[in-house]
Amino acid sequence: MNLNKYNRFKKAGKVQEFNARNKELWMYTRVSSKEQTKKKYSIEGQRSSIKAYARENDYLIVKEHGGTYESAKGDLTRREFTQLLDSVKRAKKKPFAIAIKFISRFSRSGGGAIGLVEELVNNVGVHLIETSTGLTTELEKDRLEIYDKLLDSRRENMVRLERTLPALKEFLEEGYWLGRAPRGYDMYGERVSNFSNRIEGQKLVLNAEGRILKKAWNWKAEGMSDVDIRYKLLDKFHFKITKQNLSAMWGKPFYVGVNTNAMLDSPVRGRWPALVSEDIWDQVQKRLDKAKRKSGYDIAPVSEHRPLTGFIYCSQCGAAITSYIAKKKQVHYYKCQCQHGKGGNMNAYTTPRSLKPGVNNSFIDFLSNFELGDVEKELLKTQIKLLTQEHEEEKRSCSEMLGKELVKMQNKLDKVNEKYLLSDDVNETAFNKVKEKLEKEIDQIKEKLDDTPKNLSNQVNFIDKALDFCQNISVHWSSGDIHQKLKIQKTLFPEGLIINPETRQYRTIKMNSLISVIADISKDEKGSKSKKATRKGGLSSTVAGTGLEPVTFGL
Repeated sequence: MNLNKYNRFKKAGKVQEFNARNKELWMYTRVSSKEQTKKKYSIEGQRSSIKAYARENDYLIVKEHGGTYESAKGDLTRREFTQLLDSVKRAKKKPFAIAIKFISRFSRSGGGAIGLVEELVNNVGVHLIETSTGLTTELEKDRLEIYDKLLDSRRENMVRLERTLPALKEFLEEGYWLGRAPRGYDMYGERVSNFSNRIEGQKLVLNAEGRILKKAWNWKAEGMSDVDIRYKLLDKFHFKITKQNLSAMWGKPFYVGVNTNAMLDSPVRGRWPALVSEDIWDQVQKRLDKAKRKSGYDIAPVSEHRPLTGFIYCSQCGAAITSYIAKKKQVHYYKCQCQHGKGGNMNAYTTPRSLKPGVNNSFIDFLSNFELGDVEKELLKTQIKLLTQEHEEEKRSCSEMLGKELVKMQNKLDKVNEKYLLSDDVNETAFNKVKEKLEKEIDQIKEKLDDTPKNLSNQVNFIDKALDFCQNISVHWSSGDIHQKLKIQKTLFPEGLIINPETRQYRTIKMNSLISVIADISKDEKGSKSKKATRKGGLSSTVAGTGLEPVTFGL
């Protein structure tokens, strides 16, 4: 039999022929930590080894990847490593091999790494070379040894993890934070990237952004929407935060001083100063829970034409009122989701064809019930003067007390430092513990001083604005933009209002103390609740004030 005639059917062995001609290499280098990249020797050591191997074996290095720090525990999460794989797969002219000093620099993922090597060699036609040993996947025996090394790297990582996990867990249980400090805090420690923040131990300090974020938490606790909070942060402080990051912040116990890391068996009190009190945290969580419909869906977003969305509640079922627009007719409606009773759909505005007054119009009428007349205005003016004077005196007294306490604690710290410097037998551990405690107390006092409201620069102007608002509440609401409307609603009625869908009448849940003062004046003036106060069921017989604050009068 003449077998030569079958030569044309023989497979060409493209990879072998290509490799025999190709002498080009791609270089890949990597270190595990940022500190190693700054010291340079590790990256440079890898480069030198690979270049020396290329010269000795007549290879040409045509491209370099890596050259930075990336953890090898995950392959496809490493940016430089992923770019290497993508580039070699897309390259029209492929290298003979990717050169690496140590195979552990390629990957520590074990089986996953072996799969990647198999794909490179069999599907892409590119080999791996470990320049420190000369092992190459071109040879079957070397390839198996490389696979063993990849598995060994994975084992090393697992053993290292077994050693470090208990230590990390203990670190967390002692109240320390693991990872980058969340927004609003600066981290000081032994391994932070900012060298000016390097100290022994760990310390998280509230920064300027944190003090701004604290105001955002307070606004959220008062019932302000995320949209308004972002608008106010930008307007007042030129502070930018995405709606996603703001929303995520409400669910981070870190800001109340609690660590909920997945490695912990249960939440742990952190060593850092809390941004918000537990009371503020609880109020925010309560509002977030309340902002869900009973069906589990989010309340429809507010609109300029439907500002009462989520602010008013159905008197029949207690659910928050949502809203929508009939797009074809461009008519705005409020809607109760309950299936019983009448009046589920309520027109937002009164129109010539509407059978019942609009919800917005009814709210304007409701607000007018609380507006002051000229006689009541003078009585309230006296009340406001007394309240502001008491408020200023209270602030002054609080600031003086905090100032004295700050001096006292600072003196204690100075004495502790002096004793440590002058004495040779002071226990350093005990010293650091006392010092840390005093510094923490000093930081807390400074925060309280920062949070103390500043004195009113123009009390007369303040009172005039307050009285103008009290005489024209409905006008301020109806003429304001969506942000002003929401601000007025939440300030006067922090817990919202209850509406009867059939009669469109409102009942209060809780009122601001300003409205309570007006009601008291009306009682004193007429001997009982005025017609203004009781018309349409305006004032509840049991209401609690929320405190007289400057924000009330800046609407």
